Amino acid sequence: MLDLSDLPPPVPEAYIVYVELREQDVHFFDSALKAFNNMVNPRRDVKLINGKLYYKNYVAPDFWPDVQSIFETLRQYIPIRDIVLEP
Repeated sequence: MLDLSDLPPPVPEAYIVYVELREQDVHFFDSALKAFNNMVNPRRDVKLINGKLYYKNYVAPDFWPDVQSIFETLRQYIPIRDIVLEP
C-alpha cells in the first residue's frame, strides 16, 4: 500500500480577485502582470458588479500582499478603480 503520510498539505485555494478596469486597459494590465513572475493569473472573464466591468484574476494566497503592491504600482499607468476579493 502507498504511504502518503510524508506528503505536504494541499496548497490553499487561489484567491479570486476582481479588478475594475476600462476595456481598453485590459491588454496593458495583462501584459504588465506577466512581468511579475506569474504571481497573478489574469483571466478575460468579466463580471458586472453595480454596472461596472470587473476582470477576474487568480492569486495564490502567499502572493496576495505583493500583488496588492503591484496593483498600486499599476495605478500610476492605468486607472484601476476598484479591487474586490471574492469571499
